[in-house]
Formats: sequence, structure tokens, C-alpha cells
Amino acid sequence: MIVGQLSEAIGQLGHIFFYIVLPILLMAGIGWFLQKKFSLDMTTLRRLNFYFVIPCLIYHSIVTAKITAGHISQIAAFAAAMLVGNGLITYLVARLRAVKSDQRNTMLMTTMLHNSGNYGLPLQELAYGPVGLSLQVFYMLAQNLAHFTVGVLLAAGGRGVRTKQTLAHIAKFPPLYAIAAGLVTVLLGGALGDQAPSAAAKLEPFWRVVVFIRGAFVPVALCTLGAQLALLGRTANKYPVTVSVLLRLLVAPMIGLCVIYALGLRGLMAQVMLVASCTPTSVNSMLLCLEFDNHPDYAARAVFYSTLFSPITVTLVIFLAQSGFGGAF
Repeated sequence: MIVGQLSEAIGQLGHIFFYIVLPILLMAGIGWFLQKKFSLDMTTLRRLNFYFVIPCLIYHSIVTAKITAGHISQIAAFAAAMLVGNGLITYLVARLRAVKSDQRNTMLMTTMLHNSGNYGLPLQELAYGPVGLSLQVFYMLAQNLAHFTVGVLLAAGGRGVRTKQTLAHIAKFPPLYAIAAGLVTVLLGGALGDQAPSAAAKLEPFWRVVVFIRGAFVPVALCTLGAQLALLGRTANKYPVTVSVLLRLLVAPMIGLCVIYALGLRGLMAQVMLVASCTPTSVNSMLLCLEFDNHPDYAARAVFYSTLFSPITVTLVIFLAQSGFGGAF
């Protein structure tokens, strides 16, 4: 019986890897190949994601979302708790391992800021469909707000980024305007009542554009991720990259599980949030470190190696999540 259960578990792990994780690797691999072959312009690709595809994805997700305000508050609480939990554990480990003081902020960024967008969104859509994607969208928004607030402050490395500068970064965050547009649309739809369908019909051409662009998100985002990884060069191993990778890929899901229990999350919400906690280090952390010249080579190596080894840990986490962690949620 034990052999049968073990065989079934291995089969399920193989199914998860083949149908959920492998497509992500293949699309990112195409981006990596295209970058090596044609030297893609990364500024254009990032702007295509940031100003074109992701805002339409967010708007579409909000307008079509079947989740409640209670779900959104749960996601916000989970995201905040994960940020604090990862930060505290990383700071403690950095002190215990006597990590140089000028490297601690970068180390914090490699564990607190993770790839909830062009890795997490396709992952959730493949694993849980449109509902999982909708939940992940709101988690991504919380994470990206952290990127442009906490991330900016950490990347500045104590050089005193002013509040005005931080607010300027946040104001340039296009998804915020997509959120506002989505909420206004939902409120207008409620106010129009029975007249909402006829009003929507008149805007059908615009809605078709949103749907078409939203459909481009997965390939464009993963192609961009692969292209970015192709640009990461090798540097001398003078940073605690291994510690950062272990904290991001192994410890973070454990923290996520603790937060899930603490918040009393159950069912699909618990599963999606557990998977949300396990994605690799965000490329944005590298970009912020590059912007403020705060050990960008450290951040780049953390991004590369956490992404390289993430298929193993992500597959295991999805397996645990879909099994309800032994029926615990």
C-alpha cells in the first residue's frame, strides 16, 4: 500500500511539473534564446509589460473577478505578513552569519521581494485557472507596492531617499491606474443596474481590445523573464547568494504556511497563497539595486539561481497545496 501511495505521489509530482512548471520554463527558455540570438531591447520589453499588458490584465481581472472585498483584505493581510516575516527572518540570519552591513539591505531585498508577476501570474493560471489568476493579481499588486516603497528604501542603502522621491516612484506605477479604472467600472456597473448590459454593449470594441491584450500576458511576460535572465553575467562568488536562495525558495513557503494558519485561511485561498509565497527573487530587486548601485551583482545572482532551482521547489509546493497539506486546509 505504501508503495502504491508513493507511486501515486510521484506521478502527481510529475504531472504538476509537466503541465504547470514545464510550460513556464519553455516560454522563458524561448525568451532566453531570443535574447542570445537577437539582443532584444529590454527597455522596450519592460515597458511593453509594464505599460501595456499588465494594466490590461489587472483591469480585466478586477472587472471579471468573482472575489469579494473580504478576499482582497485576506490577500492584503497575507502579503503584509509575508513581507514582515521574510524581513525578520532574513535580518536574523544575516546577523547570525555576520553578513556585512552594506550587504544586508540587498539580502533583505532578495528574500522579501519575489516574482509574483511574470512568474507568479502564469503559474497560478496554469495551476488554478482564472480564479487563481484573479487572486494572484491582487497579491502581485501588494508585492509591487512593496517594491516601490520598501524596495526603494532598502536599495537606497541608507542614502536618504526622500519621501517625495518615493511617492514619485509610486505615482509612476501604471497598475495603480488600472486598479482605479477597474474599480470605477465595477461601481458604474452597479449604479447602472439593469441598464449596465446595454451600456457595456456600446463599449464592446474597447472591451475586445482589453481581452486580446490580456491574452498576450503569459507569453510576453515569460519571454521577458527569460530575456532578462540571459543578460545576467557571472561574477565572483563573494556574496551569501546560497543563503538568499534557500531563504526565498525553502523558508518563505514555511513562513507562508504559518501565516495561512495564523489568518485561518482555508480552501482555494490557502492553496493559492501558499503557491504565491514560493516564487523566486524578483527581477525588480536587481533593477532597484542597479538604479541605486547597491550590490546589483549580488541581486542578479540571487535572481538567476533562485529562478534556476525554483522548478524543484515550486513543484513540491504546488503538490503540498493541492493536497491541502495533508488535509490541514
